[in-house]
Formats: sequence, C-alpha cells, structure tokens
Amino acid sequence: MSDPAPGEPSRRPAPDRVGPVDALAFLCEIALLVLLAVAGWRLGAAADVPGTARVALSVVLALALPGLAVVVWARWLARTAARRLPQPWRLDVQIALFVAAGLAIAGVGLVWWGVGLALVGTTAFALTRDR
Repeated sequence: MSDPAPGEPSRRPAPDRVGPVDALAFLCEIALLVLLAVAGWRLGAAADVPGTARVALSVVLALALPGLAVVVWARWLARTAARRLPQPWRLDVQIALFVAAGLAIAGVGLVWWGVGLALVGTTAFALTRDR
C-alpha cells in the first residue's frame, strides 16, 4: 500500500464489525476461564491431602486449568494465532474445549453451570465459525 498524497487523509482498513453473537462468544470465553478456575479450586479442595497441601493444590489447579485453556486458545484458535487452525478443525477444537470444561465443571458439582457453558459456548462459536 502506498502512502497517501500530501493533504490527502490516510485510509485505514475498516475494523471487523462486532455483532451480538461475537460479544456472546467473548463472554463465553471469559466464563470458560472463570469456571475452569472454580473447578480447579474445587478439585483441589476435594483432594485427600493435609490442609496446607490442599490449599496449595487448589491454587495450583485454579491457575493451571484456565492456563491450559489459554495456551490452547492462543496457539490454535485466536484470530491472531500464528498457527490458527482452519475451519472445520478450529470449530471442532472449540467444541471439544467447551464440552471438556463443561464436564469438568459438572464433575465438581456445578452441573447446570457446566451444561450451560457447554451448550451456550458451542452454539456461540458454531454461529461465528465463518470468522
């Protein structure tokens, strides 16, 4: 792209439009991280270890579970990822991530939160698959 002539305003490409489904998908990503942290905390709290080790395990799992999701997302799913998966593989990984997180969350006693995250998250990303 060449520079604009003197006195001519610079032209930037229009940013991608963000619609309601995109906003819902973003909220699902945030909910995924928060609920994985809660699941990690509850998994650590339920472990059969002494008190101090239980708290440490809870903290480690509360950081590790969402951290793993962030690594997967940043490496293969993010719009700016160097190795972004093409469709339909990207949607498959997104669905697998939301279903696995939903199962983990349901497994620690938050069944409706897990089911809701899996259903809403997979639906939102199925609707945004062309992006």
